[in-house]
Amino acid sequence: MFGKREVEMSPRRFWAWFENEAQGIANAFEALARGEADTDWAFESLNTRLRRFHASLEADIVRTLDGKCHLTLSGEDHAVQAMLSAAPALSGWCFTRDDHASRHRIPFRLSPRPSLDSLTKPLSGLYEAYA
Repeated sequence: MFGKREVEMSPRRFWAWFENEAQGIANAFEALARGEADTDWAFESLNTRLRRFHASLEADIVRTLDGKCHLTLSGEDHAVQAMLSAAPALSGWCFTRDDHASRHRIPFRLSPRPSLDSLTKPLSGLYEAYA
């Protein structure tokens, strides 16, 4: 009854938090590109904050070739629209909706399979445990 509310009603509150954390999240992805660190903490905190606004929201971040961070939101249409309409203009960031038609991912069941010829060849090479 008097405890902390689990749901934030204002997307502006999320974006205020995001503006403070944007550089840290971008730095985490830069470190990931160099192989120095992982970005689990960035995704967890980002998605936790998004789900406080609406439970269906989820974010995906990629770095483009020009060095920008591209944050893509997916979830129920009205929640995504509310978040994107309140999104600030941040240098080095781009915010868009997840458009399922523009995905360039190949479903696992349609992905190419290895040829049986490569699976039936005899193993070659000598592997020694100690040199």
